[in-house]
Amino acid sequence: MKDKRVFLAGLTAGAIGGLLVGQRLATRPRRMPYLDVGQEVLAEKRGKVQAALLAARVQARYDELYARRLRFRQPALRQHLEGGILPALALYQTLREEGDDQEAALAEIDQILAAMLERSGRRQLVQILGRLPDPFAVLRIANRWAIKHRYPPEGWRFEWVEDSDHRIAYDARECFYVNVLTAYGAPELTAHLCVIDDLLYGDLPGIAWERTKTLSRGDDRCDFRFRRVTASDVSKKQR
Repeated sequence: MKDKRVFLAGLTAGAIGGLLVGQRLATRPRRMPYLDVGQEVLAEKRGKVQAALLAARVQARYDELYARRLRFRQPALRQHLEGGILPALALYQTLREEGDDQEAALAEIDQILAAMLERSGRRQLVQILGRLPDPFAVLRIANRWAIKHRYPPEGWRFEWVEDSDHRIAYDARECFYVNVLTAYGAPELTAHLCVIDDLLYGDLPGIAWERTKTLSRGDDRCDFRFRRVTASDVSKKQR
């Protein structure tokens, strides 16, 4: 009986301890993704003190947006919202409140996003493709996985045009980023997040990236196109 009471006491204490830890984790301040990079970029133009003050305001705005965020059960949609959309929106709204006009605020966002890709290593990771024996074949596999797991049908509507050994082509007829940022009253921000694709894929060895239309700029689709670069393509470009 004594052993049973000891066991139950230990179990209760563990449950209470777990509950307290869970509450601490739930209320622990959430650092906004890539805010440090944003502060560094802002400091180059505004100075370190002003950038630090501005970063604190951006974090506070992110906290507000996060607390009232849209709720999605799909994990990938939550990741896009919390790690991509809300940080950019917090930056944009804060810069506008600081007095930046729309063009100036979006230009600073462009600089911050480009710096984030470089300093986070994301661009370098994609560039590894160009050093592989057959980068297009690897991209083809990775692209299928990404569309299935990172860009699920709950947020995007894709129509395949071609999936061959020479060309990957598909159109996005609906986009989670466009829909969410429109709901937040900042659809103009979407096109500047789309530029991330150009920065990641624009100069990959062995792969040609093309996109002439985007939903964010008012077109009826985003036309994603990847093409295998052949030896003849390279020789033509060098002439």
